[in-house]
Amino acid sequence: MAACAVASEREAATAPEPVTMADLPTKAADPTPPSHAEPEPKPAAEPTPEPPAPQPERVGPSKLLPLPDAQSAIFQASVQDDAAELRLGVTKALHGKHYLAGNEKTLQAFYPHVRDAGGGYVGVGSDQAYLMIGWIKPEVAWLIDYDPAVVSVHSVYRVFFENTETPAELLELWTAEHKKRAAEMILAAHDGERGKELRRLYLQNRGWINRRLKAVTKRLVKAKVPSYLNDQDQFDYVRSMLEAGRVRPLLANLLKDKGVRGVGAAATEMNVPINVLYLSNAEEYWKQYPPEFRENIASLPFADSAKILRTLLIWEVNEDYRYNVQPAKNFGEWLAQPYTKNVYDIVHARGRPDKTIINFFETDEPPAQSPAARRAGS
Repeated sequence: MAACAVASEREAATAPEPVTMADLPTKAADPTPPSHAEPEPKPAAEPTPEPPAPQPERVGPSKLLPLPDAQSAIFQASVQDDAAELRLGVTKALHGKHYLAGNEKTLQAFYPHVRDAGGGYVGVGSDQAYLMIGWIKPEVAWLIDYDPAVVSVHSVYRVFFENTETPAELLELWTAEHKKRAAEMILAAHDGERGKELRRLYLQNRGWINRRLKAVTKRLVKAKVPSYLNDQDQFDYVRSMLEAGRVRPLLANLLKDKGVRGVGAAATEMNVPINVLYLSNAEEYWKQYPPEFRENIASLPFADSAKILRTLLIWEVNEDYRYNVQPAKNFGEWLAQPYTKNVYDIVHARGRPDKTIINFFETDEPPAQSPAARRAGS
């Protein structure tokens, strides 16, 4: 799934540094211009607590053991989808965009709801993934996207995590002052054409990603929310997850039948329940839930306490999003109903957007009590 933080047409008017297309399949060269420049809670009752989620074995305060060989083989072997021929958006003007950096400004709204959830993490997007890994502390993480350029930018992040010891050092590698050193790191880690492609991807998008990470860091520090960008323990956890081979970026399309279902099959075989699924605002791309999406979600082995994280675009109000948390079990009940046409049926009780606050809400209403159910029965 492509990084699904989608900007408005007003935001998209400011062009970012270009995305290289060298790493995309040659059979479908993309003439679309590069993506956009970065635009810049009432707690609900929690479900009955379960026993603590499984955590990776440690060999020190922050050092994780690699997956056993048999589990690693399962983790790495699931089939990927082909690159999407068309990358969608909330409007046609946003079709074809790349999202190598997120634009959701207040992801910290999710922090208290996913903190130390453990288990398995599945999520779309680019930089959002490392916030989630630090917050959730999963056993394994699948970073899914339908845009090969987003999957490739995770390879750049991996190189940088492997070559830095602190959040400050990681952030430096996205700055103009350190771009030469960063480019050399990428070439040292990847031979031949792949190294050149990743270096080009980095150099052409460095400034955009740098602005994004600086803005996120500032907001999280102000909100007093720790992350890999401002907290050494979380940085160490993310870095150790990568070193232990517990993070897998892969091409997976929410509307195809291989990638997501492969994740579900692997998680089941590894006996790792999915505790958090982050969809960004992908559901807003479709006027109606496609059957393939319903089947893909049903294929994931969610824990009883698992949560779905989504965002909903309200750019015209606050240049940001609504932030929504829903129990995965409740989401599955909604998707099983033919009268659930789209995400707006599910979040029908959302309040009016308010530009003065973080627009966060939770959804756990049974589908049978919804307006969609009443319309279907009338």
